[in-house]
Amino acid sequence: MPPLRAFCFFLVIACSASAGTNAWAQRISSSELLLRYLQARTEFLAERDAQYPFIPLSYRSPQTVYLPGDTVRVWLENLQHQRLLASLPEPLPLFTVESWKKISPLHAPAFQEDFDLTQWAFTGSNSRSPVDTLRTADLRSRFQTLFGSPTVTLVESSDPDSLQREQIVEFEYWFMLNDSVRVVVLDVNGPWDRGVVLAADQEYRSHLPIIKREFLEQLIPDADRTPFADYYYNFDQQTWYLTGFDGASFFDRRIERPDMSTGRPAAIRGSESVPLDDPNEND
Repeated sequence: MPPLRAFCFFLVIACSASAGTNAWAQRISSSELLLRYLQARTEFLAERDAQYPFIPLSYRSPQTVYLPGDTVRVWLENLQHQRLLASLPEPLPLFTVESWKKISPLHAPAFQEDFDLTQWAFTGSNSRSPVDTLRTADLRSRFQTLFGSPTVTLVESSDPDSLQREQIVEFEYWFMLNDSVRVVVLDVNGPWDRGVVLAADQEYRSHLPIIKREFLEQLIPDADRTPFADYYYNFDQQTWYLTGFDGASFFDRRIERPDMSTGRPAAIRGSESVPLDDPNEND
């Protein structure tokens, strides 16, 4: 008979005897019976488990516990960080505007092919700088002070009436930065919008914000306004406008289709102008 079963049988006999005679109860206490039961059960479980094959436990690597004041850990992490930095390639140099030259209307034909074949990357009005928040007409008057007349206007277009909406540009300023980087600054949506678009070769796509900041944003805030006049064609209204700055206020005037053969309009001053307003509010 197995030890556990024998002891259980013994425990039942003992309990029965203890109920019938006080002498048995005096010789074996309940706590002693419990200890003997636990011992018998332990032996039984040991014999049972010994019949099964031995299965080793899988190996587990030790787990590192970091202490808040572990200076060695901080030193090792810094050492690893320095090694990682040393393995990285040298960072690309940031673009710097060392020089700029505006291409005049007279010299535009000599650069026309190069500018036409350039794959452009653009950046629009997406910041709170004066270049992005000033009215386009206001910027145009400051450009007149800084750079003179635009390189290209609608007058130089072969047939402005046949252009698509996105092709109608009031003015374009062409620049050569650092003697090799082609840059164009043009209006966003005529004189009634804000900001301008800056474009450069796709090779300098990631440098566009830097070019914009180091070039235009450094010049515009301190520039005075100079009188100018441009033609502009409102695609939605199919209407021509004479727009500009007269030295005191900005203006626009609806006109018949101008005669482009006579060239660009002359600047208007004083009482000849009317206030600048959104053409949609003039209907």
